[in-house]
Formats: sequence, structure tokens, C-alpha cells
Amino acid sequence: MTMKYIFSIFALFLLFAAGYAIWYDLTHVYTTSASLGKLWYSSNPGSLQFAEAIVSRYIDPCSLIITLGCSPFLWHPLVSTILGWPAAPVLLGLCMFFYWLSSWIGRPLGRKGRVRSLKRHGEK
Repeated sequence: MTMKYIFSIFALFLLFAAGYAIWYDLTHVYTTSASLGKLWYSSNPGSLQFAEAIVSRYIDPCSLIITLGCSPFLWHPLVSTILGWPAAPVLLGLCMFFYWLSSWIGRPLGRKGRVRSLKRHGEK
């Protein structure tokens, strides 16, 4: 149940961030839609650089396991591409994903979880 609430809080935070991105796009009329990276860098540049260092060093499997012999692929091709996309649709998509995840976690799994037992109380 705790993860359900954590994912709901993430979804709410991302909804507010998407609202800010939409407001930013509406108030800056003569520019194109703000990219996610530009919006992140304008609000807190240190955290963007910190996130790049953490992902590149500690999360990317090619950086963790030297015997793989591959170049790091998680930040530069993947995350940097997403940071170039418009901020509002990306944040709304992440919000919907975390909301779906929070509603999916609370659901019972399997047939026994969804259907009541057909036995009456007192039967053996």
C-alpha cells in the first residue's frame, strides 16, 4: 500500500510540473514549446548535472560492469533525446504512467482475488 501512495504522489508532482510547463509555454508566446531539458536547466541546473552523473556512473549497466565492454548508453542516446522533447507532453505522459501504476498496485491478482468465495459461512 505504501508504494501505491508514493506513485500517487509522483503522479501529482508530475501533474503540477506539467501545469507549470503549459503555463510557461503560454506565457512565452513568441518562442517554441520549451523542451524538458531547457525547463529543467532553467529551474535548477545543478540537479540536471547531478542526475547525469548519477545515471552515467551508477545506473548505466555498461558503466557498472566493465567486462561488458560497451559504451554507456543510458544517458546520452536515451535520456538526452527525451530531454529534447517538449516538456508538457512528456510530463503528462509520465503523470499518466505513475497514476496507472498506483491504481494497478492496489488491485488484487488472480481469480481468487477478484471473485468472492462461493462457500457459505459455517460449511465445511
